[in-house]
Amino acid sequence: MSEFFVRGDLENLGWVVRFSSYSGDSPIGPRLAKGTSYPQDIGVFFEKKCGAQSACEKWNTWYNSQPYLMKKRKAKYLA
Repeated sequence: MSEFFVRGDLENLGWVVRFSSYSGDSPIGPRLAKGTSYPQDIGVFFEKKCGAQSACEKWNTWYNSQPYLMKKRKAKYLA
């Protein structure tokens, strides 16, 4: 399951939103869009945790509404 989460950024003394999947966590970038529009206006770095948590919800909403996630996959049956 993929989702976004908030982590403290000690180097810049703020909060950063990151992407987590089965393969581990990674920074948010255009590769998540996979051919669709990437929302740069949401942001990934914030000074206050409440701003980062709000952005985290927006990232989750955006990511879960992507067309490639909404496609129904046909089940393959082995005979």
